[in-house]
Amino acid sequence: MQRFYNIVSIVFVPLLIPTYGMLLIVNMDVFSILPFVWKAYAVGGTVFFTLIMPMVPIAMMIKKGSVSTVMISKKEERTVPYLFTFIGYCCWVFFLWKNMHLPPFLLGMAIACTSSILIVTVINLKWKISAHMSAMGGLLGGVIGVSFRMGLNPLWLIGTVILLSGLVGLARLELKAHNPWQVVAGFSLSFMLVLLPCLCV
Repeated sequence: MQRFYNIVSIVFVPLLIPTYGMLLIVNMDVFSILPFVWKAYAVGGTVFFTLIMPMVPIAMMIKKGSVSTVMISKKEERTVPYLFTFIGYCCWVFFLWKNMHLPPFLLGMAIACTSSILIVTVINLKWKISAHMSAMGGLLGGVIGVSFRMGLNPLWLIGTVILLSGLVGLARLELKAHNPWQVVAGFSLSFMLVLLPCLCV
């Protein structure tokens, strides 16, 4: 089972979650009228700024030995990689704002994701909050928020994300990467932050 939980942690590593979220958004029925080029540009930009851009310096840090693994399990190793991730997300928000012309609430969600990374970084200085669960909380908040704003009711999708979030949380606990409070705190933080723009903007 340890191997299975490791695979779950890798498949749902926080840097991949924005890409999953963008793929879900561009494939919703309400966005079906948009051209494929627009969708590809949105997904490609998300991959570049939220995955590749942070991963390059993190990989360099792993090679130098200042970070032990891509999971960045040690609290002391997390601050600099998280800051690189935050910078990448800031660039992502600027990319979405200047090029994609998204509705304000969707741009607000991207800003909320970026803010959650900064908050997690600050919290991590004193306490090892779960970045995996923060990412999953943001994903669920985004799915529920977009569904609410678009008048959709994709119960199967919401249910699937809830189940996956539970699985990721279980994996982090079974791998002893976090305790229950760290898992719940990470999930709740980003869930509320990402859902808020959908309700208020």
